[in-house]
Amino acid sequence: MKYRIEYVDGRKCSFTTGRDATIRLLENMDREKVSDVRRVYKNGVSETVMESYERFLKNA
Repeated sequence: MKYRIEYVDGRKCSFTTGRDATIRLLENMDREKVSDVRRVYKNGVSETVMESYERFLKNA
């Protein structure tokens, strides 16, 4: 499963493959920099999973 981490400034985003890689990335980031975490399916559709991953962000 791929995940897309969107930043507040809206100019860039990061992609990770797998839940473990996503958690590692989020644990090293500040809450103020992340605006959304989205799960991306093979067909291109995405859904927000921000609520599930908020606990891994600093200052959440």
